[in-house]
Amino acid sequence: MDAATQRLLEEKERRIRDAVALKTPDRVPIVPLGDAFTARQAGVKVSDFCTDPQIAYRTMIEVFSGLGELDGIQHANYNVHLLSTIWLSRLKIPGRDLGENDAWQVEEIELMTPEDYDAILDEGFGPWLERYFAERLPGTAEAFAAFVATLPDAFAAWREKGIVVFSPVLATVPYEYFCGGRSMQQFMLDMHRRPDKVQAAMDAALPFLKEQMRQVIRGLSLMGLWIGGWRTASEFLSPRLWERFVFPYYKELVDVAIEEGAIPVLHFDADWTRDLERLLELPKGKCVLSLDGKTDIFKAKEILGDHMCIMGDVPPRMLSLGTPAEVTAYCKRLINEVGPGGFILAQGCCIPPDAKYENVKAMIDSVQ
Repeated sequence: MDAATQRLLEEKERRIRDAVALKTPDRVPIVPLGDAFTARQAGVKVSDFCTDPQIAYRTMIEVFSGLGELDGIQHANYNVHLLSTIWLSRLKIPGRDLGENDAWQVEEIELMTPEDYDAILDEGFGPWLERYFAERLPGTAEAFAAFVATLPDAFAAWREKGIVVFSPVLATVPYEYFCGGRSMQQFMLDMHRRPDKVQAAMDAALPFLKEQMRQVIRGLSLMGLWIGGWRTASEFLSPRLWERFVFPYYKELVDVAIEEGAIPVLHFDADWTRDLERLLELPKGKCVLSLDGKTDIFKAKEILGDHMCIMGDVPPRMLSLGTPAEVTAYCKRLINEVGPGGFILAQGCCIPPDAKYENVKAMIDSVQ
């Protein structure tokens, strides 16, 4: 890497770190995320993109590096089997179960059984998980290992383009694993029918997940990582269940990430508005709350603006169906009302596959 690119990376990383620390950088940083969008823009088959990590990161770099002046990228690479590793679920994969350019799908089926809670307690979560993948999701562990092996090269390729790799790894709480494996319906029933067994299995899984995250942060020298939340959102659970099965586990993962010097990016999809005040219990100026449009981002600013950096939340529907002028206007509102300090501009969740190129470019250019 030449000296000019190194200086550019340092400038962009400083801009992002200033935003996380609730400072006002020279301008609001832009740190997007997109996967199948880049495949469609580059004319790459989605079936190839989502199963070949070499194709995936090269495609992402090609498209994003042509869209404008990015500060960073959230994920540096993609592989569809990542979804099985966090939700313990089977997938329908383009080119195998679906058309070559269809969107991949997670199957909402009961793959994990109530007896697995006892197996986790008897065997330990790590050995149980290894056996689960081998028996019920064959090929997942091997595909995931092949993906992980490409990450150092992917990180280096992004940096050669002067783009910071911000949060390229994903971690989550036991709830998300079990809810995916059991199916949402059955897991909701489990929390009522066998709550003590569910909590015991979660408590058994947490040390493994914490140590795994710790080793990944160290091994890849991560600046930040996702700590993801999807079905753990407030809108799906009563406060009683959320307090018992969700929030304490997030606090422990956040603490480990911060201990290791990484920035926890709380990628929280769905509506978390009810519990925004609880996030005040997390360390000030150390985390990022990344929202997808369901949570009221302006309410989040009101509650958390002097405590936690906020990232988001240009709506996917606007990127697909809106105009560049509409995108620019909304981005400027975010910059002025949620920023300029303690704010990172990004799409809500992920740029959708059918987003218009000119709309994504408008989002990226709006920070200039």
